Amino acid sequence: MNHRSKIFYRIKEHLVFLWGLRFTRDAFILQWGSFWDLGLSFIASVIYARLLGIDTYGDYALFFAFAGLVRLFMDWGTGYATLTLLSTAYAKRDRAEIKDILTYYFKLNFLVFGTIGLLALISAPYLADWFYHKPYIGDLARLIIIASFFQVFFSLLTSMLQVLRKMKYLVVAENIFKLSYILLPVSLVLLGYGLAGIAWGYMLAILGSMIFALAVYRQFARRNNLVPRLLEILFNFPKVKISKYFHYGFVMAVDNSVANSFNLLPLVILGYLASTSEVAALKIAVAYLALPNIFLTPVARLLQVQLPKAHIAGMTDLKHNFYQVARYAGVAYIFIILVALVFAPLLINLVYGSAFSLSAEIVYPLSLSVIFSGFLIGVGALYRTANKNLYSIIINCINLATGLILFYFVSKFFSPLVSIIVLIDYWAIYTLIVHLLYVRNYFNKSILNQN
Repeated sequence: MNHRSKIFYRIKEHLVFLWGLRFTRDAFILQWGSFWDLGLSFIASVIYARLLGIDTYGDYALFFAFAGLVRLFMDWGTGYATLTLLSTAYAKRDRAEIKDILTYYFKLNFLVFGTIGLLALISAPYLADWFYHKPYIGDLARLIIIASFFQVFFSLLTSMLQVLRKMKYLVVAENIFKLSYILLPVSLVLLGYGLAGIAWGYMLAILGSMIFALAVYRQFARRNNLVPRLLEILFNFPKVKISKYFHYGFVMAVDNSVANSFNLLPLVILGYLASTSEVAALKIAVAYLALPNIFLTPVARLLQVQLPKAHIAGMTDLKHNFYQVARYAGVAYIFIILVALVFAPLLINLVYGSAFSLSAEIVYPLSLSVIFSGFLIGVGALYRTANKNLYSIIINCINLATGLILFYFVSKFFSPLVSIIVLIDYWAIYTLIVHLLYVRNYFNKSILNQN
């Protein structure tokens, strides 16, 4: 056998091995959902950019970024905490624990939206007027904030489907939601309702997803004895104290909010310092570089379920699962990003128009922020599984603070857009180096202590 034949034989062996894993097959099922998601999102973004124009598209980017920033204070970790805790409870087949976890999920969400959510609804226009001198951005953000309350029902359904390993049902449910989430706003924009049409379309889609989620959850509760009925959860409210899971969930919320700040702050800051056309250019460039995430997102979601199960089996299994997925995902993602960069100028200018030519120019320096992302695919799930969210928070807070300090000094010499690109790249490089060093140290110490 010659050298080339050996290489192809080894590649074939790896592919056969990977396909033999249930994890890989589940990821493949979710992958089709990601392609569908990508296609719809791509069509919607093109329609918005073409019909709204670059300046109004910049306002669209701002009001979603502003709403996202406000929602960070409303995220107390119920989503990620519930998924991780449910995975463990379901693996143990503990029905009482599952019911308590779901009770905590609804009880805390109702509390958050009844307090912080109400305050956000009142203050949103005033904050938008103070920051951007555009109070209508705050008015539109109100609809997104209200919709986030109704979204908790669909979010719970997707978590339950992941825990139950009903991946086909998960893909169908998410595709139905995504279709309505895209079609309703796009239809209203085509009818001439502009930004208001996007916000109201999103709101109506969320309401529809809530009704759908309640109907599907009811069917699963009838067929699976481990899944409690909604009335059982409601009557369980007085028996479950939020404090039972609050510390775990709240730490995850802080971690998640800090992590999401890396995505939201560049747009929010640029909107304050520069024109809306530059905000639009940055959003398109970042969105283009995020397209390859369709290959990572299904794997990352499965790891939220897989890693807790591997942790139960032992630290050696956890380490093996983490590094195996990170190695394959990291190498594949580098190749995908390089291919995307080759076609970036052609695709952006052809699809979005010459008005967005700036996006094609800034894609290349921004690519440094994503090209090695594949190696970090399981880091978030690992921190949650090992209950090490506090360390993640510390790392991310230091990263956030030092990056903003760097941005302050860089902005003295360069334009706001260039300074934002430097900030985004710095955050990504810091994240890659520091998190992987911590993960290696964690595994080495844990296995040593285990032995």
